[in-house]
Amino acid sequence: MGYQRTTMISLQRMLGLLMLILLHGAADEACLPDINHLTLEPPVAVVRHGDPLEVNCSTLFNTHLGMHWVSTEGNTSLEKNSQFVTWNMTVVDWGTQARCNIKLNGSLLCSQDLTLTVYKIPDSVSISVLRHSGPMVEGTEYQLQCDIQNIAPLQNLVVKWYKGNEPLDNVTYSIVSKTPVDVSDTLMISPSRHDDGAQYRCRAQLDLGPEGPQPHPTVTSEPLNITVHYAPEFLPGNDTVEVSAGSDVSLDCSAEGNPPPELRWTNNTAEGNANETTVGRLRTLNISRVTANATYNCTVTNRLGSITKHQNLSTLLYTC
Repeated sequence: MGYQRTTMISLQRMLGLLMLILLHGAADEACLPDINHLTLEPPVAVVRHGDPLEVNCSTLFNTHLGMHWVSTEGNTSLEKNSQFVTWNMTVVDWGTQARCNIKLNGSLLCSQDLTLTVYKIPDSVSISVLRHSGPMVEGTEYQLQCDIQNIAPLQNLVVKWYKGNEPLDNVTYSIVSKTPVDVSDTLMISPSRHDDGAQYRCRAQLDLGPEGPQPHPTVTSEPLNITVHYAPEFLPGNDTVEVSAGSDVSLDCSAEGNPPPELRWTNNTAEGNANETTVGRLRTLNISRVTANATYNCTVTNRLGSITKHQNLSTLLYTC
């Protein structure tokens, strides 16, 4: 009798273990990811912080023990006689998570997580020059800084730099941050004289994927206008002028620079009959009744440098 009772207990334990194995296997089979027990619409949600969000969860199962939403912002009631349940919430929690559950029988519970992104456009985007004010000097390096205030999420931010309409750089971030942060990005520039008067801008763009708003939410800084100072440079012109003896001649000297350079003729007393006139960037030396060869010097100066140009006056003498 003792042997038979022991055998019966062993059989019962084996049957119980077999049932647990079967139930466990059935649960695994029922909730495999390739079996569509629950469908979310939309399956991926992107919502602006503080805006309402509505997501539907549906099933093809006609009979079940109930389905409902479970979230960090509150659960919905258990729906037993329906094939869908709606989660409707105003999203104010940056870490909001939501999951739709369905109970197929007494032991099988399947679920589908909602992929949710909560975003916030920045309060402001501004651009400045670090540790410098006033005009820039050609060939000197400067650091521009773009300050972005209160933006989320950081991993979706793209900072874009522009000179005029020309794109200069794109910066992305690998750090994951769901809550709003302040971001500062920098760009090194070495302006040339051709950049005088250029406008630089930076733009904060949230690339939230195809599920997010289109076009991507974007805030652009006010333009930063730069002034570039550079040493003077002569504009193209002839270095030698030929003139017939006794004729009048004008020698031109023109240059550009920033600040605007001063132009000055020297050695212009050889003839004793020379005078200067200035129109814009052009300074002209007018000589009357030329009688001999001469060299005249035009010197151009601003605070960044000084250059001199020699103009040779060649007198043509005619004999009968």
